[in-house]
Amino acid sequence: MAELPSLHSCLYMQAENERITAKYKRLKARYNELVPKTSSHRDNATSATRVAAGSVEHKATQTAVARDLHDQNQDKQSTKLLQTHALLVRKYEKELATNTENSETISNLKISNSKLESELRSTREKHHKTSVALEKYKQQTEKKLQNDKEEIFKLTAERDSIRYEHERLKSEMRGIDKNFFDEIEDLKYALQESAKLNKIYEKTLQSICRKSKVDYQDALLKVVSKCRKSEHGKGS
Repeated sequence: MAELPSLHSCLYMQAENERITAKYKRLKARYNELVPKTSSHRDNATSATRVAAGSVEHKATQTAVARDLHDQNQDKQSTKLLQTHALLVRKYEKELATNTENSETISNLKISNSKLESELRSTREKHHKTSVALEKYKQQTEKKLQNDKEEIFKLTAERDSIRYEHERLKSEMRGIDKNFFDEIEDLKYALQESAKLNKIYEKTLQSICRKSKVDYQDALLKVVSKCRKSEHGKGS
């Protein structure tokens, strides 16, 4: 595809075409003015020749020669004007074709420019939306990062606290006798046996209360009260 001329060149050629068209119109008007004058000069020259022929023979000859020279000059001028006119017509037609082509080129350039402007606006709108979305994502990321930092700080503090507690308990465990856990197991066993005996005593007490027609709860409160008084007396 041929390369399109620049907009500046198109505008320059359009202005040049308008200038040549105006010049052509002026020359055509001048030509139209000269054609009648040329015919008039030819008629005048013919009349003068006829009058001179009736007077003096050598003057007629000179007049005829002058007329021929004058006619030749007029013919040359007319021919030159006609050639110039034809040249200007051809140049005008050429410039008109070029101007038409350039007008089409300018129209196509305007259409292309309009499309490019529309694409540029669309690209700018997309860029603006992308920038807004990116800024929003950036703010969300920074906020999430800050929350993560706070959570990490909190977990780190809890970890250090647990580590400290672990070390403290570990240090305390070092001072415990190895038989300590055996004693705990013995106490656990004794507690379980005591619980079994308590259930047996409770059932026995309930049976006695039923036989004696005594309220079980009142009897239980009296026994507990006596036990507490007995323990209090031993403590004193």
